[in-house]
Amino acid sequence: MTPHPYAARYAEAQISSVDRKQLLLLVFDGGLRFLHGAREALAANDIGRFSIDLSKAQAIISELAGTLDHEAGGELAAELARLYEFMLLHLTEANVQKSVRHIDEVHSVLATIAGAYREVIEGTPESGAR
Repeated sequence: MTPHPYAARYAEAQISSVDRKQLLLLVFDGGLRFLHGAREALAANDIGRFSIDLSKAQAIISELAGTLDHEAGGELAAELARLYEFMLLHLTEANVQKSVRHIDEVHSVLATIAGAYREVIEGTPESGAR
């Protein structure tokens, strides 16, 4: 086997061994990382990388929105859905306007949500997320 299939198997094993709560934190971290990358790419006028990182961040936020359990989550799920919708709209505006400000605002909201989840899951406050 070539190294690539081994790497894919390793990644698969890592994901299957991580519990759902930890996986959620990894998803949030990925979204924040892609937003940061989009911001840096836009500041460097690297529109290609900006588009790729922005679309990855949008995909993560869409996935987070799509996995909300509105029946079990009630009002909290409804509020999160509104925040995810706001973030997706704001990232669309960031793309059209090539706006670092829009990316920063979405990063701030996502970091706050991620920090709250981290605090609940790990029991430790996330410094700098607020």
